[in-house]
Amino acid sequence: MSVSVIIPTLNMARFLPDAIASIARQDRAVTEVIIIDGGSTDATIDVVERHKKAGVPIRLLQIAQAGPGVARNMGITAAKGDLIAFLDADDLWPEGKLARQLDYLDAFPGKGMVSGSVRYFDLLDPVKLTPAAGSRIAVLFHVHLGACIYRKAVLDRIGAFDESFLYAEDVDLLLRLREAGIDFTILRSVMLFYRRHEASMMAQRNPRKTADFRRAVAKSIARRRASGNPPVDMDLFATFLDPV
Repeated sequence: MSVSVIIPTLNMARFLPDAIASIARQDRAVTEVIIIDGGSTDATIDVVERHKKAGVPIRLLQIAQAGPGVARNMGITAAKGDLIAFLDADDLWPEGKLARQLDYLDAFPGKGMVSGSVRYFDLLDPVKLTPAAGSRIAVLFHVHLGACIYRKAVLDRIGAFDESFLYAEDVDLLLRLREAGIDFTILRSVMLFYRRHEASMMAQRNPRKTADFRRAVAKSIARRRASGNPPVDMDLFATFLDPV
């Protein structure tokens, strides 16, 4: 199975090397790492070029500054792989993530997506590329694209990201996945290290965080009512947890 990894970035040069290294250390090779830069003014391009010269299969795309959904859609359109994985420039993949999820999708060809738990942290061990001792850590399931791998055929079917969202575009995508009846599984093991830091989008005070989440749910309810289906219970995602 061929895998395209999509990384949108804007002025994340200080974190991007960790993200790339966490992909490169996987025991399954990816087809390509598509980095979509939204006009960075830091050393992002230098970081990309350095890793390309080191042999990482990076493709750099550049775009005018826009929301993450716009950048990810550009990556999806350009992707050559039949599987689409995501990673934000300030997050990391745990060791073994790719093999575990690819094996699962290979064993269950009817699954359109596989996700997993997320470990939140604020201090990184730069050698192990894992949350450092003393880091504030929490492990939970949440809608994080970096924990997911999608079959590209699924995205072709349900459509890519709604570019009208600045936040919650991932929630909207997951709700559309459910509405379309796509079968997926949430593995109980950690599939993403999510870095907490002051420069992240989610750390910013922006009323659109709440407004966009509510709009994603409202749009799902409206679509379901129009089609005669009941609204999605947000707690039902526990149904899709891997039983082992």
